[in-house]
Amino acid sequence: MNGRGRLLLAVVLTVLVVFTARLMYLQLAMAEEFTARSEQNATQQTPITPLRGRILASDGTVLADDRIAYDLMYRGGEIVDWDRLRSLLGLTGEPRQPNPNDPQEAKNGAVLAWNIPDRLVPAIEERVAGHPNLYLRQRVERTYPTNLAAQTVGYTTQADPERFPGYTVDDLVGVMGIEKSYEKALHGTAGARLVEVDNLGNVVRTTLLWPARSGEDVTLTLDPNVQRLAEDTLKNALQYVNKDRKRVGLPLAKEVHGAIVAVDPSNGDILALASAPTFDENVFTHLPVDAKAVNAVLQDSTNRPLENRAILAYPPASTFKIVTAYTMLEDGFITPSSRFDCGALTRYGGVTFHNWANYDKGPYDVAQGIADSCNTFFWNAAITTPNFAVGWNGFMQDEVDNARLLGYGKPVGVGLPGEESGRVPDLQWVHSQPQYVHGWLPGFTLNTIIGQGDTLATPVQLAQLISTVAEHGLEAKPHLVSKVGDVAVPPQLRHVPGSSWGTLIDGMRLAFTDFPEKYFLGPSVFPDAVSVAGKTGTAQTTRGDNWTHAWFMGFSPVKDPKIAIVVFLEYGGASSYVSVPVARDFLAGYWKLHGVEVHIP
Repeated sequence: MNGRGRLLLAVVLTVLVVFTARLMYLQLAMAEEFTARSEQNATQQTPITPLRGRILASDGTVLADDRIAYDLMYRGGEIVDWDRLRSLLGLTGEPRQPNPNDPQEAKNGAVLAWNIPDRLVPAIEERVAGHPNLYLRQRVERTYPTNLAAQTVGYTTQADPERFPGYTVDDLVGVMGIEKSYEKALHGTAGARLVEVDNLGNVVRTTLLWPARSGEDVTLTLDPNVQRLAEDTLKNALQYVNKDRKRVGLPLAKEVHGAIVAVDPSNGDILALASAPTFDENVFTHLPVDAKAVNAVLQDSTNRPLENRAILAYPPASTFKIVTAYTMLEDGFITPSSRFDCGALTRYGGVTFHNWANYDKGPYDVAQGIADSCNTFFWNAAITTPNFAVGWNGFMQDEVDNARLLGYGKPVGVGLPGEESGRVPDLQWVHSQPQYVHGWLPGFTLNTIIGQGDTLATPVQLAQLISTVAEHGLEAKPHLVSKVGDVAVPPQLRHVPGSSWGTLIDGMRLAFTDFPEKYFLGPSVFPDAVSVAGKTGTAQTTRGDNWTHAWFMGFSPVKDPKIAIVVFLEYGGASSYVSVPVARDFLAGYWKLHGVEVHIP
């Protein structure tokens, strides 16, 4: 063999040695790693979605629950025996290929059939077994069987992992109401399984790594019968709203916008928290989504059904006179027997302030001033307070301090996201507002003490106030949740100092024994065993004359209160014509539920 041949042989042998060495390395040294890679390619850890905890009413009525739904899923590609499968499920047309740009479909495939009836599930399971492009998906769907208290209970949506880190696209997450505020308790903990598949993608075996842990049930204080009564009462209020609109020449309403809050004043349990108009929570959770129905709720800027008006802030109007009377009595500016003129108007600083009545009624004491909601009584009393002419005097500061003592200016904390604080204008706030560049004038005080001007309050804040008065200073914070899982949520109680509670109650009772509202809420309708005390309010708004909000807050019976209520009707009209008869209807229904019939003329 010549030199060239030997060189060629050497090169060939060298290459063979290198390849042999590499093959031995891959087969021996890398065998363990390749085995691991092979197993990793054939197995996948997948999460197990936990069942969401239920939301229950106080008597165990289910307000929010889970149901197991089955969908036929399609990964794309050929479907063997599609005609028979299509016929079994009542489908038409050809299967749609999954959309790779949709996170849900990129992960799970396209849905060929939603909500397969339970009776068909075994047959469908048998037909898709071993099929590489089809599988039967089991998912959890949130349901709201009663549709009560929609804004309070809230609803869920499929989670977007970018918006909700730690969630998968198969998880449900609360986006409103109790579903949102108690998400951590309701959601539960995901489990995990190891799924082994063959080269066609068929599941060979699954291994449970750890089980999912269901979320905790959340039990509310809501009484479903009282809640239904509140919602029905709001619907029926349309007749009173439109009767008043005819009286003043306003266009008729198509829907009632408002809220009713009912509370057990002894412990703060919210028995009803109704907001109108309402909506069907199932629209947002039932799949496939009905886009038209969803948009009808989301885009309804006229009725705004997603708003919970029980926790939004509005001018409290004359209901705020209870705060003013408390301040005047407790801080020594007047006594229960002090008398001031309830005239048609009060003049101060060159400005004329008009009472709601256009004639003089003579001198009133504070109980009469409350009962007849006399603006001029409170204005005339305020003008006598020391240094009233300077604007922000000691009385005005006391008014702010006492309003906050009684729960205004901060959320009550009923357990819902989005609860507003309301507003009690203090000096710091005043100095930050351009409209007060010239300072706080005495006329601003006169406006504030009757619940107008810049004062704002929520229906739940009024419910807390009227409950505190009814219980002679025992404040039981209104709350919605009584139990999370098996752990009870104790009531929050405190005592608000004061010696004037009896006088305030006398005034609110006098309104229904000696003044015109007695025909709605007086002894001829509600006998002594279920007697009513309360305060009305008609709030002026930026829309102008007659576009007023109607308020009522009260409790029953007077001597041993079992229920405190607040009625609010947005642009509902005059309280005497609207919120008072609505309160009568609700209280009549409440006492009927408890075996007491009242006479409504």
